[in-house]
Amino acid sequence: MSVSTTAGNPGSRLLLSPLWLRLSSLGTLLISICLLLHSLGVNAFKRQFVGALVPTLLAALSFAIFLTAYSLLHLRREHQNTDQAFHDTHCEFSSIFQTVLDGVLILDDEANCLDANPAAASILRVPRHSLLGKSIRSFFMNCDTFSQDWRTFLQRTCQRGRAELVAGDEKTVFVDFTAAANYLPGRHIFILCDVTERTRAEKALRQSEERFRYMADNIQEIIWTMDAETKEVAYVNQAYVAISGHSIDTLYKNPLSYRELIHPQDRIRVLSKLQEVVVSGSFDEEFQFIHASGAVRWIWVKAHSVRENDRVRWLVGTAQDVTSRKQAEKQIAEHLDATEAARAEAEALRKSTLALSKNLAMDSVLDTLLQCIRELVPFNKATVLFVEDVTHLMVAREATLNEPKRAGLVLSALENIFLQRILFERKPVLLSDTAMEPDWRDSPPFDRSRSWIGIPLSAAGNIIGILSLSSHSPATFTTEHLRLAKNLAVSAAVAIQNARVHERAEIYASELELRLHQLREAEKALHRVGAMSTYPDQGPTPTSI
Repeated sequence: MSVSTTAGNPGSRLLLSPLWLRLSSLGTLLISICLLLHSLGVNAFKRQFVGALVPTLLAALSFAIFLTAYSLLHLRREHQNTDQAFHDTHCEFSSIFQTVLDGVLILDDEANCLDANPAAASILRVPRHSLLGKSIRSFFMNCDTFSQDWRTFLQRTCQRGRAELVAGDEKTVFVDFTAAANYLPGRHIFILCDVTERTRAEKALRQSEERFRYMADNIQEIIWTMDAETKEVAYVNQAYVAISGHSIDTLYKNPLSYRELIHPQDRIRVLSKLQEVVVSGSFDEEFQFIHASGAVRWIWVKAHSVRENDRVRWLVGTAQDVTSRKQAEKQIAEHLDATEAARAEAEALRKSTLALSKNLAMDSVLDTLLQCIRELVPFNKATVLFVEDVTHLMVAREATLNEPKRAGLVLSALENIFLQRILFERKPVLLSDTAMEPDWRDSPPFDRSRSWIGIPLSAAGNIIGILSLSSHSPATFTTEHLRLAKNLAVSAAVAIQNARVHERAEIYASELELRLHQLREAEKALHRVGAMSTYPDQGPTPTSI
């Protein structure tokens, strides 16, 4: 820096002359002036001063000559130092010019190269001697544009930018340039920095980002990035709009607004799991969220942590709408439940049918029927009514909870419109709440009934009875209970009909056995009579009898 300062202002060496030299010169000047003035004012008769004045003048003159010679010698030394400084500065600048990594071109007003450093020749891929005197216009991709920009540059005196050049080997070179006009009259400096690799890397990165954005904007899953510390969303793709129904700008304005989309039932669990990602390193949860339309949907979110400088900096993950899968799983579960229920129902009906058909005794059939119906339908009272005639029904069997059982009670169907409907329409009746039915009569065996089911017992096309189920609470029975009771009633009616046939068969068998017994007794009596007629001496004859 000192060399450059000295070379830039050589006259400053004079200002740095020794202080004693300047003071001595000034003192000699003042003494000379005083002696001169004194010599002019001395009278002729004062000869005694003349002898002293001359030596003094000679001494002053000698001292002045010494000072002048010393000054000339000092100036010569200063001049040599200044030349050396200029030489050192030139060497320094020349060394910088030759070894600097950026290309430096000295141009004239026509953009012709007056001088160039080796770096410029390397960047432009031409020998340095071929570059001298050549216009740099030939290296630019668009010469016409360069000519216009060159004129603008000469007016502005400085310019920065990036240019695409065609090097001497016909390859494309990208450079960042800095130009300064008229650093000397008619001389312009042009500095080039080769950024070809960086430009290509930037272009490749830009293309990669464009491909990523194209993929991210067209994929059906949400791709997101979140700050690991603040849990604020930094990036999200367009799938966020399609899945959530909210705009991306809304999320960017409030990076924590995604929390409000999580369903309240799952919000605490999901947010606590999200806090643990920094330690666990992964996140994999399915939970409900609220769509912009207000609909509740399901989403599957997966994420992992990304470390920077030995600490977790980002959370990167995906989110997929799995509402359709959840609905399908729910339907499958419902179908499985329905299948299992149907299997259990079929098994129960099979066992019930087997139990009903195992014994042909009427009492056993009725007890089995009421026991089986209890396993399928919840009730407080179950009654089996047999049809006596067109208008009368008899209580054949009754099962109750903590109530006296009735049997043999005969009631008229004409007094109950619902019994009439079952008998004549041959269709079951379900009353969810008897209090809402104005035609309902709270009379035995239907007293205290709030829910009621009546099912006809049909066999061989005839109504042989009615199965009555009652509950003390309203809305106890459902259509499913009605269906189960109807299915069981089919087997029960057949079993009851078979029991009746069996009872009749037993009665007929008993009567037949009695008749056979009577016939045998009559035959024995005839044999005795015949024997007495053959041997009269042994007894009276039949006529005498």
